[in-house]
Amino acid sequence: MDTAASGRFDKLQSSFKLSIQCLLTACSREDVNDAFSSFTDAEKERLHRMLTLVMKNLHANVVDEFDDFCQETQVAAALEKIDDFVEKQNLDALSSEKTTVEEIEEKVSRAKKDEIEYLTGLLKKVEESNNAMKARIDLLKKGEDLTAARDVLNKMTQWNSALVENINP
Repeated sequence: MDTAASGRFDKLQSSFKLSIQCLLTACSREDVNDAFSSFTDAEKERLHRMLTLVMKNLHANVVDEFDDFCQETQVAAALEKIDDFVEKQNLDALSSEKTTVEEIEEKVSRAKKDEIEYLTGLLKKVEESNNAMKARIDLLKKGEDLTAARDVLNKMTQWNSALVENINP
């Protein structure tokens, strides 16, 4: 493992310690004096020392808990494995994840076959729809002659009725 990889866990630890230090910074005397203005100077001094000790102990406890957690979960070992894997992938020009020409050809061929099947099915549906429309048009054409004859008959019946009404008012 190279020095950059071995430094990942150290970077994680130092980042954690910096962030926890910002969170658990001891209060200044001025902050304590302002916050507890009704206390005597001796009480303020003892309170400031107590808060400082609590913050130091809390900081140490949190850091220890973090280190214990990292050891229990083997964070350093996991980061080392990840670094080794990344290094192998970068060094291996013919990585197993990289596809061969045959695999690419097979994928493209499979995609083209799927597309052809889809388009063939779509073409069949369109042809069936066209045939159904042609059959309906043919029926309508045949029915059109009958409809025209019915229309003429209805008109003649209406004229006849009107004529009879005009003759026999």
